[in-house]
Amino acid sequence: MDSTVTLVTYSTLEEAYIVKGMLESHGIPALVRNENNLYVPIFDGVSVVIFEKDWDKAQKLLVEYGDR
Repeated sequence: MDSTVTLVTYSTLEEAYIVKGMLESHGIPALVRNENNLYVPIFDGVSVVIFEKDWDKAQKLLVEYGDR
């Protein structure tokens, strides 16, 4: 089984879903964690989670799209 890692954390759902969509459009499965928590912006934020094997490709995409 592939392990998962948090790629990036945002303070809003919108930011997380934009990155999730970008990753998936490049063939990287992703999920948004903490999306149902009403206090997300105050506490943990909203995380975009990917498979560890996709880490390098995902990091390059974040840089390419100006998010890192």
